Amino acid sequence: MSLHVHCHISGDHFLLDFVARLRYYIFCKELPVVLKAFVHGDENLLKNYPELEEALVWVYFHSNIQEFNKVDCWGPLKDASSLSSTYTTNNSSSSELGEIQMDNTSNCNLDLPQPCQGSCTCCFPSTRKI
Repeated sequence: MSLHVHCHISGDHFLLDFVARLRYYIFCKELPVVLKAFVHGDENLLKNYPELEEALVWVYFHSNIQEFNKVDCWGPLKDASSLSSTYTTNNSSSSELGEIQMDNTSNCNLDLPQPCQGSCTCCFPSTRKI
């Protein structure tokens, strides 16, 4: 069981390409808040099905810039929603937008989720318009 989150970083318009690094930084910084809101909003569901808290959170960053076009595993939902903003830049100053490294979001050492083998309507479309 897993939760898939899709974030549109850049593409479709040149201005999005221009601010791709900023958008990536904001998504990474604020996604734990979004996940926390998700957990809070579905509190009753998670009480009835506590195994959902162990579902892995897969974050798909969609971009036409290779540096930002990637998939990360943020770990179980209960951990991903409690991550603090632990982002550092290459200048060790959180106010500057240098290289972004996420300390608590390892790649889970798991294989990426694969789409269903047969024809289905449950999988995210494999083609992108970026």
